[in-house]
Amino acid sequence: MARDLETARSYCVLRGETVSGKTIEIRPIELVNAMSGRTWTMVNFTIDNRSFGLSSPHPDNGLLLSQFGGIQKLPPGVRIPDLLSAWGNLYNTRLPANSPDRLKAVLLDQYQWSGGRYADYSTYVMSWRKHL
Repeated sequence: MARDLETARSYCVLRGETVSGKTIEIRPIELVNAMSGRTWTMVNFTIDNRSFGLSSPHPDNGLLLSQFGGIQKLPPGVRIPDLLSAWGNLYNTRLPANSPDRLKAVLLDQYQWSGGRYADYSTYVMSWRKHL
């Protein structure tokens, strides 16, 4: 167990901004009916742009690769806005069209825990925001 304290980890928090202006925390597991670990693995793979390293990337990914000049030049999480849009739309489909609780934006914040002790677990790394 002590070894776990030595391993740095990153983690993300998903939030939404409602039409009424509130910021709420969103649990992706409630949107996609998937295990939490699988959901966050998908997020981390998306942040790391792993789908761009496939031998036969999706044509849209191939286009992005050529636009940015290769996988090394892609910004982290180049496809995160697509994921946030999908999650935001899923969330909104569960609410009436005139609900003040509908989302107008979805936010994903990434944090880093450097390891070694149970403190300093909220070092901000980066954020993505998708307006719906």
